[in-house]
Amino acid sequence: MAMTPDEILRALAALEAAWNHDDRALAALAQRGRDEPALPALVADYGNLTLRALLTLAFGGDGELSPQELEAQLQADVTARMCTSLGRTLTTWAAAAPDEASGDIARAVLDAILNFTAGPVEDNVLPLLTALRATALDGD
Repeated sequence: MAMTPDEILRALAALEAAWNHDDRALAALAQRGRDEPALPALVADYGNLTLRALLTLAFGGDGELSPQELEAQLQADVTARMCTSLGRTLTTWAAAAPDEASGDIARAVLDAILNFTAGPVEDNVLPLLTALRATALDGD
């Protein structure tokens, strides 16, 4: 699923609100228009897409692999398979989750991203979210 820059920014705001345990911000972010996705699904989709992007960078970021070769490498690696499974689990959980579960889903997404990047060090979270937000705003 492709996400719009606005959806990415909303998901990132939810990640930050969840990190800060700001239930009021999460409740505000859960408000949506008729055609907008529910916050739990949006956050899970963002997590799934980000995990996939991180796997692509880790296993084929040099661009020398064809999509088929990259997929074969991802299928052969247990870590990549576990990340793929986690992404599917998040989206399945979020599909039926109430808005109140947004914080739990967001913290699970953050945990997965942090474990793939710098590790779950508290000082890394806000700079990471800032970098992800800047990437979304640049359209990269």
